[in-house]
Amino acid sequence: MAKLGSILIEKGLISKEQFDIAMKESQRTGEVIGKVLLRLRFITQEQLLEVLSFQLGLKYYPNLKDISISSEVIKAVPAKFVLHYKFMPLTIKGKALTIAISNPMDMWPSEELKLHFDYNVERVLAPDKEIAALIKKYYGIGAETVEKIMTQEGGAPTAAEKVRYEEIEDLEKGAEDASVIKLVNQILQEAVSARATDVHLEQYRSSVRVRYRIDGILYDMQLPEQIKYLYQAIVSRIKIISNLDVVERRLPQDGRAIIKIQDKQVDLRISVIPSLYGENVVIRILPVHLLFKLEDLGLVPADMEKLDGIIQKPHGIVFLTGPTGSGKTTTLYTCLTKLNKEGVKIITIEDPIEYDIQGIMQIQVKPDIGFTFANALRSILRHDPDIMMVGEVRDLETAELAIRTALTGHLIFSTLHTNDAASGATRLMDIGIEPYLVASSVNAFISQRLVRLICPSCKEERKDKEALPPYFKNMKLYRGRGCENCKSIGYKERTAIYEILIVNDEIKELILKKSTASQIEKEAKEMGFKTLLDSGIEKIKKGLTTPEEVLRVTELVD
Repeated sequence: MAKLGSILIEKGLISKEQFDIAMKESQRTGEVIGKVLLRLRFITQEQLLEVLSFQLGLKYYPNLKDISISSEVIKAVPAKFVLHYKFMPLTIKGKALTIAISNPMDMWPSEELKLHFDYNVERVLAPDKEIAALIKKYYGIGAETVEKIMTQEGGAPTAAEKVRYEEIEDLEKGAEDASVIKLVNQILQEAVSARATDVHLEQYRSSVRVRYRIDGILYDMQLPEQIKYLYQAIVSRIKIISNLDVVERRLPQDGRAIIKIQDKQVDLRISVIPSLYGENVVIRILPVHLLFKLEDLGLVPADMEKLDGIIQKPHGIVFLTGPTGSGKTTTLYTCLTKLNKEGVKIITIEDPIEYDIQGIMQIQVKPDIGFTFANALRSILRHDPDIMMVGEVRDLETAELAIRTALTGHLIFSTLHTNDAASGATRLMDIGIEPYLVASSVNAFISQRLVRLICPSCKEERKDKEALPPYFKNMKLYRGRGCENCKSIGYKERTAIYEILIVNDEIKELILKKSTASQIEKEAKEMGFKTLLDSGIEKIKKGLTTPEEVLRVTELVD
């Protein structure tokens, strides 16, 4: 058998001088030559494994992400063996088990599997990171921690022991246990690493589900099955860090916490609500410090100029419209940050306050004690603001106050729940606002949606267009193939698409006539108004997103 050093030199992966340096270091420390070469960064693990596979006659898999592993294999090899020895079972046929390892010199995994399960083990080589990714995918996030907790508890609870998990005293004790703390931290760390904005923990009759919302879409996270026995302890730990009542399990509760993950602070907004089989938890993850820049909103130059002109007006109302989760708050904060200058007083009324912005007075409404948007708006006028943000216009009283405040020389920002910009005026009239008040106070209605961007690391030109509407078939389209950088999703990050309806003289005239939303939109289009779909198509043509993504949030009109 050819020696490792000779093969590496022959393949041109290292020089003779590098090999001599590594040999001296190996003799000094007692480490095997392969580990020394890796530590000195003369070669990568992938290069080493490729050479070892040639030397030892083992198969080498540089990439394991496309390998599908059956549930039979996962059930056949307990997590504690996999996590202790850091190998991954791939296939099983009778007593023949194939496992992926990264260190061919370590014979213990094969010996243990033969001793405990009488398996005949065939080994293949794969990089550490590929094996770790498969362990996380098939055995679940925090599998090692869950395994340790269950071992400490003596395995899965019996019917009598299950009652113990319902007792508050034991829940509090479990929540303070280092292992449960570690498990909650792992769930949150994985969420931050995956760029999740929300973590959903849901309990059902005999199972627990954890989902991450990434770029607006919910994805199930693989978790060890035994986590269902620790669910109440996990909920209690989350309640403790957010200063909620651990004992109260009958009423909804909301809390917040600031924690440090991966050397950065994140703000957690926790909502706990009782359901049929237990408490469900949603954790919103917000960065503590976020820079809001108009340039980062995804506006095309023409729309950027429009928006900049709108927010520089001394008075009037700017309404942002769109469903929950469409990025309205981010756009509002960006506009306020742009206007936040010396000599200007800005006050916001919010529910909830999403981000803390230095230099802006932010007020949280509390409807349960009668401190509503309308009551807050009346009070803050005495504080001499120049610019105000009203989180949402929900009723006639708030709408009337906001409009009359705008008419007295203030610039107001607020939101409405409508599907498009043209429906903003009709929505206000439906609430009960007189058309002349809408026409004289509103500067613009801006509607927006968020679309996912194609991952730049795996972006490729798209050939298959058969399933698309005919409108897109003559365009040059792109898609994300799916890679490690985007967690095999094909999309990474989001951008906004906008439609900006400026209330000019022609639009004011239509509002005064109580025209419908479609009539207002038709007139606006004749003056160059671009819809959400137009904005989305512009981003498709630039290769930033896909037709499916734009059609997910807009409607293709013939």
